Amino acid sequence: MTTLTMRDFRSNLATSFDRVDGGERVYIRRNSKLYTLVSVEDDDLTITPALAAKIEQARQEHREGKTLKFESAAAAQKWMDEL
Repeated sequence: MTTLTMRDFRSNLATSFDRVDGGERVYIRRNSKLYTLVSVEDDDLTITPALAAKIEQARQEHREGKTLKFESAAAAQKWMDEL
């Protein structure tokens, strides 16, 4: 695991990407937030037939009113807290 400041990350872009390609976790700290550099595979960008079917099923459930609807983020958070 490597944690870099933004300055270090900008100065060592190629090395940072090489570390991720080698399986290492690379974190980048910007102000008080922490970000992760990750590799994205082609499969992560492709909608497979199985995923397309799940998306269509969710759309159909939404059309039929079988989904939850919250009036605010606070209401959604309250519902999740009660799970």
